[in-house]
Amino acid sequence: MLTSIDYNTLFSNINIGIAAIERDGTLCMANKKLLQLLELKENEFVGTPFLEWIYDADDCNILQENHLRRIQGAKDLPQNYDIRLKTKNGYLHVLASVTYFKESGKSFVSVLDTTQLKETRQQLEETIHAQDAILTAIPDLMFELSRDGIYINVWAHNPQELAANKEQLLGNSVTEILPLAAAQTVMDTINHTLQEGSSSGEQIEIQTPQDKLWFELSASLKHNNEAEPTVMILSRNITDRKELEFKLRYLSRHDSLTTLYNRRILDELLKRDIHRAQRYHTPLSVCMLDIDYFKQINDTYGHQMGDRVIKELAALLKNSLREIDYSGRYGGEEFVIVLPETSLSHAHDFAVRLIKTIAALKFQSDTQALFSITVSIGVAELNEKHNSYEALIKAADIAMYRAKDSGRNCVQENLREA
Repeated sequence: MLTSIDYNTLFSNINIGIAAIERDGTLCMANKKLLQLLELKENEFVGTPFLEWIYDADDCNILQENHLRRIQGAKDLPQNYDIRLKTKNGYLHVLASVTYFKESGKSFVSVLDTTQLKETRQQLEETIHAQDAILTAIPDLMFELSRDGIYINVWAHNPQELAANKEQLLGNSVTEILPLAAAQTVMDTINHTLQEGSSSGEQIEIQTPQDKLWFELSASLKHNNEAEPTVMILSRNITDRKELEFKLRYLSRHDSLTTLYNRRILDELLKRDIHRAQRYHTPLSVCMLDIDYFKQINDTYGHQMGDRVIKELAALLKNSLREIDYSGRYGGEEFVIVLPETSLSHAHDFAVRLIKTIAALKFQSDTQALFSITVSIGVAELNEKHNSYEALIKAADIAMYRAKDSGRNCVQENLREA
């Protein structure tokens, strides 16, 4: 059994704070390490009640109660306590471990200084909180994803932009949350980032509970200490930009007044269909349509009414065509209708029906006067003579002027020449 000299030798050389407490709560022994931690001399510490050195009142009450219960033989008491001890000039955080020896009636306490650990942990928590605050303040969505596309962290300044709420995202994969095409793009971004360290420029479209939104992705690799790397993805809402792009693209292809194809796109599509018809030996016909006496409409009812006539005629043309047909504004009050897989005779029949439908339209002027319009239509078919875009358009145009010369409000064909 250790003697008091042995105890003193042990206490003096061990590199951890040690103290002994009598049954009455008086400190009867302390080693150099503990006195150094507390910045005290032995006579300032030994012989005082141990409760005098507990910094927080709540901890003082708990330790006093447990000391008494320990002496009384209680077995279910905690051994370790995360507390603060008073020092000569303040306090320090310690982990105190208490062992009671019934034979001597003393409690032996080992004291480990955790102040630096506490400060480091606090600084780390403050850094994490600051990072979270910054990430939350960023107007873009931010995600941390595993190599398998599992959502690990989500930061959303505008949660309504998420495809699902944060709780539904965490722990699930992008393939479970996003549309197939968007999920594949995200997985491609992850794989590229894992290989190259970063990725940018990919775009995805998702359906949120409120609306369809477009996002542009930029990603970087995040190295983790003992875990596999993850990927941080910044997802920027570019819906307004995409809508502007779509609008500009639409305007570049369509006539602003009628929303029919403009002449440039009409030319491109017709050239494509001529090539296709010649390759597969299928018929193709074109109708050239002009509003009769349109200048008179403008002069009599005004240009606004003239625009209205053009718009309503364009709407009627759209509703009169098959899915494979299309029409465009060729210029002024002239329109071109393209009828793929249609022979000259069938195109003629279509044009006759169209003339009757147009003649049934009624317009009301600002003076409440009712009037109707008529059109002249020229029809031409792709053939050996009219075997190019220019020749086919010219043939339909010649036929249209023949219709005007024949009294208007009629259809004329440009027949194949022998």
